[in-house]
Amino acid sequence: MPGTQTEFDHEKAQRFAARTGQQLAAAINCYLSYIGDDLGLYRTILDLGWTTSDELAQATGLHERWIREWLRHQACNQHLDYDVEKDAFSLSPEAGTVLCDEDSPYYFASGFQAFAALRSSLDRLPQAFSTGLGMRFDEHGPGCACGIEKLNNYIPRFELVQSILPQLDGVCERLEEGARVADVGCGAGLALLNMAKAFPSSTFTGVEISTHAIERARSNIEEWGLSNVSIQDAREQPLASDRSFDFVTTFDVVHDTPFPDRLIAEIYSALRPDGTWLCSDIRSFPKFADNLAENPGAPLLYGFSVMVCMSSAMSEPGGAGLGTLGFNSEVAQEMTGAAGFTRFRKLEYENAINSYYEIRP
Repeated sequence: MPGTQTEFDHEKAQRFAARTGQQLAAAINCYLSYIGDDLGLYRTILDLGWTTSDELAQATGLHERWIREWLRHQACNQHLDYDVEKDAFSLSPEAGTVLCDEDSPYYFASGFQAFAALRSSLDRLPQAFSTGLGMRFDEHGPGCACGIEKLNNYIPRFELVQSILPQLDGVCERLEEGARVADVGCGAGLALLNMAKAFPSSTFTGVEISTHAIERARSNIEEWGLSNVSIQDAREQPLASDRSFDFVTTFDVVHDTPFPDRLIAEIYSALRPDGTWLCSDIRSFPKFADNLAENPGAPLLYGFSVMVCMSSAMSEPGGAGLGTLGFNSEVAQEMTGAAGFTRFRKLEYENAINSYYEIRP
C-alpha cells in the first residue's frame, strides 16, 4: 500500500549499492575496452603472449604509463590474466575469441565501439523523454553503424546461405535459377553481398535510408566486385510496389522503423503472389514479465532500445515505437496478417538474439 512504513533493510541497501557500483564499473569498462579494441591492444597482446607494460608500449609505440594503468584495469575486469611473478599480462584463447576474432560467433568487441558512439545521444535523451521524439539512426554517427555492422557479421557470412535459406520453401531453387531480391534496411550490405555471391544468376537490391550505411554498403560492393548487387536510397527511390520481387529480406529492421505497418504493406506490395519474405527480428516474449524473468539479454536489449532502437522508432511524430523487443512472434504474425499476408512460419533456426520467420502472401 502507498505510504506504508516498512523497516529499512540495511543489508538490502548495501547489496543494491554494491550492484550499482558494479554497473558503473561495467559502464567505464565499455569505454576503456573500446580504447583497447580501437588501438589494437587486444590483438597485440594476443600476438605477444605474456607481456609487460614496457613490452606492450614498445610493440605499439604508445606511452608506457597509460598502457600500465589500462592493463591493470583490464586485469581487474578479468579481461586479461595476470602473472604476479612476471608482472605480466595475457589474453586467454577464449577472451581472444570474443575480443579479436571477427569470424567467431562469440565476437563481441565491436559492441564497445557502438556503445562509445552512443555517448553523444545522452544529451538528447532528456528532450526525447519530454517531447516523445527520438533520434534517427544516422544521428548517432558512423561509429554506431560500424560497430553494429561488425557485431552482426557472423550470421550473414556463415549461417544465412548455409543454414537459413535452405529452410525456406523453394527459395534456394528460385535463387539458383535467377530471382529478383530486395534486402530492405540492408545496412552495410553484408547479407546482400553474401547472397549475391552464392547466387550469381539472381539480382539483388539493397534498400536503405541511413546515409552512413549506404556509404558503407557501396564501399563493400566495390570491394567485393559483384555486378549483380545495387543499393538505393529509399528516400529517393523507395521499394517498388509492382509485385516484381521473388524474395525480400529484412534483418532486425521492422522494430526500428517508426511506421512498421507501412513497411510491411510496402513489402507485401513488392512481392510476387508466390514470393517469400524472410524476416529476422529480436527474440522476445510478448509479455514484459516473461522477458524480465526468462530473457537473460533483456537488460542489454531494453537499454539498447532506449538509446537506439525505440529512439529510431520514435524519431518521427506518431512513430509506433516498437523497440528492440517489440516485434515478437505474436506481434509479427498479427501485423503481417493485417497487411494481407496469409502464411506465417517460424523457422527452426534461431540463435540467442534472433528469431526467423518465413512470411508469404
